[in-house]
Amino acid sequence: MSQKLPMIVKFTVKKEYIEDVKEALLNILEPTRKEEGCLLYELHQDLNDPSIFMFYEVWETVENWKAHDHQPHIEIFRKFIDGKIDRIDVNQLKII
Repeated sequence: MSQKLPMIVKFTVKKEYIEDVKEALLNILEPTRKEEGCLLYELHQDLNDPSIFMFYEVWETVENWKAHDHQPHIEIFRKFIDGKIDRIDVNQLKII
């Protein structure tokens, strides 16, 4: 049995694009939640810095997460945010 993959993906958005990127992030929620192996996919916005968004996600397997990166809605999202993001940080976690 493989171990679940919890992770945090943090987007630091350029100030002038906060609302555009927020809408794009919201648009990928439902399609992602329907993907095979997606156990949890929640979007959060920082209370003190509205330019920071974070996904807390849990995938059944690493393979499910890797497949997620190649879904059409993610590829469209990636193209849309090009030039609108200062930084993306990905933290893969383990349950202890």
